[in-house]
Amino acid sequence: MDPIDTTKRKPRRTFGTPSYTYRNRFAYALLAAGTVLFGIWSLTPIQRISNEKLSAALAQTEQERDRKALFEFPAPRTARFIKEAIEESEEQRVK
Repeated sequence: MDPIDTTKRKPRRTFGTPSYTYRNRFAYALLAAGTVLFGIWSLTPIQRISNEKLSAALAQTEQERDRKALFEFPAPRTARFIKEAIEESEEQRVK
C-alpha cells in the first residue's frame, strides 16, 4: 500500500494561503474605493441638487396627508361612513 501524499491535500483553513491574502487585498481595495467614491459624491453639488429633487418628489401634499388621515381610524369603517366622508369632502370642494 502506497503512503498518502499529504502535500496534495487541500488546506482546511484559508489562513496563511495566497488566496487569504488576495481576498483581504480585494476587500480592502473595495472598501477604499467605496469610501473615496462616497466622499467625492458627497462633496459635489450634483448630490445637493439630486437630494433636493428627491425630497421634492417624496414630499406629501396636503391632499395626500388628508387622505391618509381619513383611513387611519382605529374603528372599522362602514360603507355609510365612507359615503358620508366622500360627500363631506365634495361639499368642502364646492365651497
